[in-house]
Amino acid sequence: MTLSFTLVSTVYNEASRLDQTIEELKNQTVQPSEIIITDAGSTDGTYETLLAWQKESPIPIKVLQKHKCNVAEGRNMAIQAAAYPLIASTDFGCRFHPQWLESIIAPFKDPSVKAVAGAFTVKDEDLQSISAKAAYLLFNGYKDDIKEEWFTPTSRSVAYYKEVFDRVGGYCEWLTLAADDTIFGRLVKKSGITFYPVEKPYVFWGRHKTASAYNKEAFRYGLGDGESGINIRSTLGKCMDLMLRLSFLICLIGLSVLALFNLINNYFFLVLIPLLAGFRPYIYHIKNWLRLKTDKYNFGVLLYSFYLLESTRYSYLKGFYKGYFKSPAFRKSAALELKKRLA
Repeated sequence: MTLSFTLVSTVYNEASRLDQTIEELKNQTVQPSEIIITDAGSTDGTYETLLAWQKESPIPIKVLQKHKCNVAEGRNMAIQAAAYPLIASTDFGCRFHPQWLESIIAPFKDPSVKAVAGAFTVKDEDLQSISAKAAYLLFNGYKDDIKEEWFTPTSRSVAYYKEVFDRVGGYCEWLTLAADDTIFGRLVKKSGITFYPVEKPYVFWGRHKTASAYNKEAFRYGLGDGESGINIRSTLGKCMDLMLRLSFLICLIGLSVLALFNLINNYFFLVLIPLLAGFRPYIYHIKNWLRLKTDKYNFGVLLYSFYLLESTRYSYLKGFYKGYFKSPAFRKSAALELKKRLA
């Protein structure tokens, strides 16, 4: 049985990776019936490349464009323009195994399947900078168990029927930059629909090369979580860990100065013991490194990853603060409504 489906994506200034994306989509073992891409007003030639692909492609391609639209709005535009009830979604800039589309479409041959979640990972050969290698450790080798109840699929690799999209009201356009696909996945699961898991990763996430890029990404994630009001418990945990670590360092310096002038005895250092709880993320991280370490992911990368952990954690919390406390009234109202829907 051949299933007709629409492949949708959004794009903005992806000229450097677009040719590779197009070529890997052309090589899919299962081809979409149509492709719809929303461009957010690219200025680097991305839009023109898409139009050239549209002209020579044997598969119908629609290239939509709306300047400065966010990702959620772009996704919604593409899905609403789809001619077929089955939707496959990804992010342009990712890499694709030739069997990616086949892997997330084949499960729909079972009529009971309404949504499919695909795993994703990275290509190890693409991780050459020390920041990229450190992030690999921080992300636990990009290994997630998609069968776990807590797992929420991202729109890098997901497929569903339009009726699912309509049931949850599409993606949240009131968010600035991020969290729209996380919320979409949670709303789908809250509606009683189970994602069929494709455990083998056929999508490869393009990763950054610099620490500043990872910090910007962490800020965007924090901003999205703050605006939507999700992940509050884990964010409070991050705050507590950071405060305990800072308190440990401040107390250690202060006590060391006092001890240097013989103003206290060594027993005063016992007050540091409870503050060591703030280093739990380090312990978890070191355990991951012991499992992942190679000549490439060596001790030097581990040490650098501690810096990246702190800088991205701070960037995330900064974004969350801005999203949660500084959002305009319409976002706060939408977040409150979302909280009720997810309750």
